[in-house]
This record gives sequence, structure tokens and C-alpha cells, in this order.
Amino acid sequence: MTLHVEIGEGWAKASLSGELSIYTAEQLKSDLLPLLAHEAVSLSFAGVTEVDGCALQLLLAFGRQLRQLELLADNPLVSEAFQLLGVALAAPPAGGEDGLE
Repeated sequence: MTLHVEIGEGWAKASLSGELSIYTAEQLKSDLLPLLAHEAVSLSFAGVTEVDGCALQLLLAFGRQLRQLELLADNPLVSEAFQLLGVALAAPPAGGEDGLE
């Protein structure tokens, strides 16, 4: 599991890749905690290869602690998992713009 973060004034854009599972949950939690300092966070799942219920639960708990969290529907695997939970995802921005700047 890898998290790449781009930070601006009051916002952060993060991209997850690799496996999001019970085996990477502790690392995911540690990597996400610094993002709580930002007012708005955009989270991309484009590079995610696997996701399980533990990771989804962690991501939902993370989202409840933020003022604004945008989960991008840029990976069919992750989109389907969130859809099963009834969580709406945002369409990926056109042209690579995240709308947070």
C-alpha cells in the first residue's frame, strides 16, 4: 500500500495504490492521520489492486473526522465495494483537475 499526497493551502489530494486490506490497515491509518489537519481532502483509488471490508471501514471512519472528503470513483473495484455499502463517490475530475485549489 502506497499513499502519495499533494498538499495545498487547506486541502490535500491523496492517491492510494496497491492492496487495501486488513494486512495494510495499520499503515493506511498511520498514513491518513496527518491528512486530518486539512479542511478538504480528495482521495483517489486509481492504483488500488485489492480492497476489503477492514480498509473500507477505516476509510469511512477517516471521512467522518474530516470537514470535507471527496472519494473519487476512479477505480471500478473500489467503486463497487463502496456502492455495496451505499456510499456515493464523486466522478473523477475531467482533465486531472481536482477542484480543491
